[in-house]
Amino acid sequence: MKIPEVIRKSVNEREEHEREIGRYWSSELYAIIKGYLKPEDFFKKKEINLSGCQMILTGEAMEEKLRKLFEKQGIAFQAQVKREIKINDEITLVVQNDFEFSDFIIETKFPFKPVGDRIPERYAYQLEAEYRASYKTVYLGILSIPFDVRLIKYIPSQKRWQKIKRSLKSFHSQLKEIWKNKN
Repeated sequence: MKIPEVIRKSVNEREEHEREIGRYWSSELYAIIKGYLKPEDFFKKKEINLSGCQMILTGEAMEEKLRKLFEKQGIAFQAQVKREIKINDEITLVVQNDFEFSDFIIETKFPFKPVGDRIPERYAYQLEAEYRASYKTVYLGILSIPFDVRLIKYIPSQKRWQKIKRSLKSFHSQLKEIWKNKN
């Protein structure tokens, strides 16, 4: 048994949410907006390298530990609350947060690189969607080693929300066209 192979398989062989035209996840907004996820590749599964798999598993382990700490302290919260935002008749944006409390949400991340006091663009689109889905205050929870969670408050942006909607509509239109031409 080779541990690196176990790590890679544990992440890359997961059953993920099934992709469907018109249903998009907030966690993929940055990739859609930046063009890293192209309509022609929407249904292709991307292999994650060992380093990426290690970071994913570390973040998941830390998130799970944080959940257990909240539970042990008797803090009222819900984990993985899923909501849907109808962008239009054809497009649904699926939003699933990490931790939801009565008046705020924490979306945790374990970044590869240090994060200063500002929310990196790569997280801002997902946080905007979480705000639009719940209308609660949203915090980016930066997980770090030794174990800690630093909260950065997200400031909603109408401009960013409009960009999300425009980008989803454009992506959806291109995806429909590609799919139509394949059949």
